[in-house]
Amino acid sequence: MAKDFTDYSTHDFISTMPNIVCGQVLMNRQRHYAIVVKKGRTTFQLICVKSGILKVSKFSARQITEEWLDAEYPYDKALASLQDMAKRHGATEAAQALLDKLVKTGKEPTQVRLFE
Repeated sequence: MAKDFTDYSTHDFISTMPNIVCGQVLMNRQRHYAIVVKKGRTTFQLICVKSGILKVSKFSARQITEEWLDAEYPYDKALASLQDMAKRHGATEAAQALLDKLVKTGKEPTQVRLFE
């Protein structure tokens, strides 16, 4: 059976590389926020909650497409929320260092749409 090109229920029509910038705020399906801290050629590193603490997690472009959405949440509030969470529940050294770097940079990155 041939693929129906008008069937948009699959991810086939989505670009293989989502439109992401460092500092972008994303949200997963459980409504947890994350901030993109590093962008590689094929992977992205996000500061997000894993096992109750903040960690830096690596995601492929496909995982970003399947698990994450654009967050309609301001960067400064997301950063403050993640900092507060790190103080209350803890964070790995890598996550804390990258959070501190985002705070030190002090400028909000341009937020883009994940899929355009």
